[in-house]
Amino acid sequence: MIIPLVWLAVLVTVITLYFRRLYSSFSRHGVKHIKPVPILGNMSRVVLRAEHVSDGLTTVYNKFPEERFVGRYEFIKELIVVRDLELIKKMTVKDFEHFLDHRPLLGNSESYFSRNLFSLRGQEWKDMRSTLSPAFTSSKMRLMVPFMVEVGDQMMQSLHKIIKESKSGSIDVECKDLTTRYANDVIASCAFGLKVDSHNDKNNSFYKLGKETSTFNFPQIIKSFMLANVPEIAKLLKLDFLSES
Repeated sequence: MIIPLVWLAVLVTVITLYFRRLYSSFSRHGVKHIKPVPILGNMSRVVLRAEHVSDGLTTVYNKFPEERFVGRYEFIKELIVVRDLELIKKMTVKDFEHFLDHRPLLGNSESYFSRNLFSLRGQEWKDMRSTLSPAFTSSKMRLMVPFMVEVGDQMMQSLHKIIKESKSGSIDVECKDLTTRYANDVIASCAFGLKVDSHNDKNNSFYKLGKETSTFNFPQIIKSFMLANVPEIAKLLKLDFLSES
């Protein structure tokens, strides 16, 4: 009975020392940061769905207004949030070659979604950026306006129809749902050349898959944690941020 207890005590001690050293990284380097929670770091409120990731970044950004940069623990990874404008300019212009790559967050590099601009690295990223940049010039953007207007008219017709069918002559509108469907149809039209009417066809495949992609549920939080913090294990388990569909 004593031997298992000894091993348990050793295991607890090792884990405690590991996390103590892990979460003292910013302190050792004199970087201001919010006190982390073991394993979750500064992501506890995000995991509990009490706040969005962007709100967490805003909190740490505003916590130390006099600092040029501050620290943030995303689970067991250190993250630097840069506040100083001149430092941002230096990183994105003069020293950009050292800050070229994004972190690998989407897992399987063979999946289609992992081939997006934010997931590619090095020369492959440069090549893809050179390919995509011409599509977003001012002249090309102007060509998209008629499609955006068409989708807007489509949305207004749907609203008029619903109002007309209502008994009171007025309706309550869920703005998030309304604008999400509008954005979905604009992307379908401008990027893929598809005509989609998500206001009348509520459950069309394009909208459902897009919503699944942008909905950050608990299983995706777990996958994101493993992909960002233990990519070797995630690769071994063949985890991907999104389903194959």
